[in-house]
Amino acid sequence: MKKNILITFDYELFLGHNSGSIKNCLIDPTNTYLESIKNYDIKTIFFVDCTYLLKLKELSALNDKIDHDFQNITSQIKSLISKGHYVYPHIHTHWVDAKYDKELNQWDLSNIEHYRFDSMSKKKREKIFRQSCDLLLEIIQESNKNYKMEGFRAGGWCIQPFTNFAYLFKEYGIIADFSVLAGSKKNTNALKFDFSSIKPNSSPYSFIDNETLPIKFGEFAEFPISSIRINNNNIINRIFNSILYRIKYGKNFGDGRGVPFINYEEDTSFDLKREMISIELLNRYKLQRYKNFLLSKNYMQFISHPKMISAHNIYIFKKLIRFYTKKYDVNFDWKKIQVENI
Repeated sequence: MKKNILITFDYELFLGHNSGSIKNCLIDPTNTYLESIKNYDIKTIFFVDCTYLLKLKELSALNDKIDHDFQNITSQIKSLISKGHYVYPHIHTHWVDAKYDKELNQWDLSNIEHYRFDSMSKKKREKIFRQSCDLLLEIIQESNKNYKMEGFRAGGWCIQPFTNFAYLFKEYGIIADFSVLAGSKKNTNALKFDFSSIKPNSSPYSFIDNETLPIKFGEFAEFPISSIRINNNNIINRIFNSILYRIKYGKNFGDGRGVPFINYEEDTSFDLKREMISIELLNRYKLQRYKNFLLSKNYMQFISHPKMISAHNIYIFKKLIRFYTKKYDVNFDWKKIQVENI
């Protein structure tokens, strides 16, 4: 039985007052993940925070530590390309306001005035998008001159309004978006999106100028992020996670701090018991639910972050992949998935 599973990562630092280090948030956890899949033909998608790369390049000549970080990250990106994985742009525009801490060699991104793409003027949006994508493509093409940057994920899932992106997608040959967390809705001090009209766990579909409006023969494809209903307040789950954290087996690799979200609406989620499918949220308690997910479905997309995964997450993920590949004929390549309505 054929099943389609996409493994995606947002390759980024923490986006709050303490970014964390590239070693703990990017390099080491990414290498740990790659080691876990070495026996499987998994073409992972890495959405690289290329506005961060732009910041590094701008300041690399002024600081050896920044230059060292830039070189290490570009080296890993080239390695990902050489191993056959996909690398696509991911843009967090509030990097324009980031402050560098020379002593810690980390960043303060607590100014979230420009967190969303649509918080900036059209001129500034275009400049950041083009410069960020150009730099990422330049790095990638040093390893693969013919590489095409066909995919995209918006920072914080903030792809709305899509009219801000449509002409830029066409300019760069981007044909697929991976920003829709189907069935969800948020309105906070940083995030703002409404995907509640898209049924949770929808299959990929085509669209034209509205990512929540599937249209036959649309010029763009949307690959929705999958979700699962989980009772995270279950006493067994809470005790299990508490024990894992205390023994550090369940502690994530990253050493930074995220954005403190403030909800502007009491209920900003389509289903409060539904969470995105992710390696970093996977544990032994949830394993069976993940195994059962594909019983009645043939499409599943994980969204994860290197900075957030733990040794336990990776251990359970390996068990899950072993189960999937033994039970099903699994495709891990987004380009081989039939998009509905096309």
